[in-house]
Amino acid sequence: MRLRHTVLVAALVAATSSVTWLYAQQHRTSQMLSADDYLEIQQLYYLYARDVDPGSEWDASWMYTEDGRFQAGGDPVVGRPALKEFYEGVRQRHSAGIRHFNGTVVILPTPEGATGSGYMLQVEKRQQDGPIEVTLFGTYSDKLVKTSDGWRFKERVFTADTWRGAAAGD
Repeated sequence: MRLRHTVLVAALVAATSSVTWLYAQQHRTSQMLSADDYLEIQQLYYLYARDVDPGSEWDASWMYTEDGRFQAGGDPVVGRPALKEFYEGVRQRHSAGIRHFNGTVVILPTPEGATGSGYMLQVEKRQQDGPIEVTLFGTYSDKLVKTSDGWRFKERVFTADTWRGAAAGD
């Protein structure tokens, strides 16, 4: 009798665990992105670094939704026309000798699309015989959505790092 009771309890525990695991897997997979989505979002990060640098055929405004928003301190730049003007200005100011690198990208699915974060490093050679210098570094925090044209930035915020040991906001 005791063995039968033990087997029944074990079977109930196993069944409950299995149902719980299956429910969790369904819930988890409903919040997952496809491998293609991850690759497309990563490509967006890497193309962004190229399209803000001199020599690119495009400016980075195409990577945003029509109502997209970019902020890097100061007032935000909102909407595709304003973003186009902003990024054209960036490209004009950066005539040569400057490159941006994005890396350590993290992408997390959300009900609206995804959030993303990545490090940015800017290097410059300011004088012909001068050294290559790191002139800016920080973090992008992004909200991304999938549109009929593919994944786009809905909101992009750049926060520059300052110095080791600085309090937030220094």
